[in-house]
Amino acid sequence: MLAGFSLIALAWVIQLFYILRGNRNVQPLFIGVYIVGVIILSVEDVMGGFLESAYAELVTVIASLLTLLVLLVTKPQKL
Repeated sequence: MLAGFSLIALAWVIQLFYILRGNRNVQPLFIGVYIVGVIILSVEDVMGGFLESAYAELVTVIASLLTLLVLLVTKPQKL
């Protein structure tokens, strides 16, 4: 579990780094590292028999993947 939580924390540090440098957009790197962390948590939950937690975590993976896909496929719009 520590590996999954560590990756999720690292993802947030990555996003914070970009924000502190003036880029307030959601970073694809943040989403990717976050997804890997949650997948690790899900696998560990399945192995431990915590299926409800694993299913809930997989829902967040799907939402994150969709967000990443939209970020990578769509063009930025000017405000």
